[in-house]
Amino acid sequence: MPSSQSDPKVEAIRSALEGPVIDVFRREVDELRHLPRAAAYDLVMNDPRMLDRCLRLFRSRPDLFREVVVDGGRQPVSEDHALLACGRTLAEAVALVVRASARRYFRARLDIRARPASSARPALMSRLGVALGLSAPPRPAPRPRSRSDALYRAIRDYLHFDWQVLLIPHYAPMSPALVTNLGPRLLEIREAAELQALAAPGVTPQDGRPPLLLDVANRLLMPGRDAIDAEILWRVVQQMDLARLFSAEEPSRVRRAVAQVSAIHGDAIRALMPALGGDTRRFAAFLMIAFSTLGEQRFKQDFCQEGQTHAVRALAERLAAAEPPPHSLEAMRAAYQPLLSTAYAGGVEVEGRVLKTRPDLVKALGALGASRPNPVSVSG
Repeated sequence: MPSSQSDPKVEAIRSALEGPVIDVFRREVDELRHLPRAAAYDLVMNDPRMLDRCLRLFRSRPDLFREVVVDGGRQPVSEDHALLACGRTLAEAVALVVRASARRYFRARLDIRARPASSARPALMSRLGVALGLSAPPRPAPRPRSRSDALYRAIRDYLHFDWQVLLIPHYAPMSPALVTNLGPRLLEIREAAELQALAAPGVTPQDGRPPLLLDVANRLLMPGRDAIDAEILWRVVQQMDLARLFSAEEPSRVRRAVAQVSAIHGDAIRALMPALGGDTRRFAAFLMIAFSTLGEQRFKQDFCQEGQTHAVRALAERLAAAEPPPHSLEAMRAAYQPLLSTAYAGGVEVEGRVLKTRPDLVKALGALGASRPNPVSVSG
């Protein structure tokens, strides 16, 4: 933890972490069991993966900490908004831990080769004057700010959450200028691949536009057309590492998926893009998740063919009504796959809204002995 002499609340958190809290981790985590307190604490704080394990244990087993993470009345605290006995919230304590771990990691990785600059030796007469008390000794040159300190100062106010711990190694290559430019948008980025892409040379456009991943979804379209530019979509898929949606044994399938997704009908684009908030990453991820979930044939049938967009419009309504998921592939897949499973091909929906407007279809289905048809799932 950083120095906390001016803040007794932070000092109380530090003391608890170095004492009773780390003792719980020493009992529960094999790698810490035989280490002294100080060594165990340093191992956890120096290694983001180990810290992530410990935070996951804390979140999943609050009963283990019921006697050490408490409020002013000695009652257990497990909710982020609750006040600890020191007067800070649990969320503030977690943020302090994340920041301290990041600062340690930055120092270890960014300052490892740093050496203090050698100062020129004063001239003989100047040294003689100092020795005889005739002149004051020269003032030492101010120590330049280290790379780690510059990055930490830029990113400190954006380090808050448990999920950021595993991203600490991917924050390290970022420049302070990039962090400052991203500002609060840094908290929208939860994928290591996206941080790597944003930190790559030449990613930020010279025309002042946002980086591709952070721009509006219209950036994916060909100028003046409701059609996806396959090469721009391919760049987004690479920067988001959406190849994770497909088997590693089929690398060519990703390129094929991008080509097919780029062929979706203009009506589908007009329905889906606003439903996904005009967000580049959610729009690209949704389409690639739909392709990997439904398969190529079903995707082509429901997203690419003229006159078949009634199912897409119904899907867009569900997307617009749902809470937008965080910008992580895991969260987006968990949100979008159930919605895809509730869409129905051929305009037949479970609510039967299309059937109400198609009495001829109702009559035909009745002739087949089905007063109410079994829905045909888009997922096959």
